[in-house]
Amino acid sequence: MGRPLIIVFLVGLFMVTGVAGAAPAHQVRIPVGISSTPSTEDKVTVVKGDHLWKISARHLESTSPEASIAPYWREVIEVNTPNLRSGDPDLIFPGEVIELPGISESR
Repeated sequence: MGRPLIIVFLVGLFMVTGVAGAAPAHQVRIPVGISSTPSTEDKVTVVKGDHLWKISARHLESTSPEASIAPYWREVIEVNTPNLRSGDPDLIFPGEVIELPGISESR
């Protein structure tokens, strides 16, 4: 029979591997890195081109797509303004860590 053929392909944000000809026992999923998506549910590191509205919208889209961005964005500003290097929520820098408050059910 020879050496087994290893198959590797990407599915969404996961890499899946398998051996051709083998009975599928289970899949192995390995996360593929993404730029500024939160590494935890409550924090995100700013990358070039980010702003608090974009970060808020991206977080809501992934966790609660039906939620309104504006009220959540205001909470993000309120939580983070004291800790921003500039002190100005309109001026954030790559590398800064933004805390993302929990999403309430009332949104």
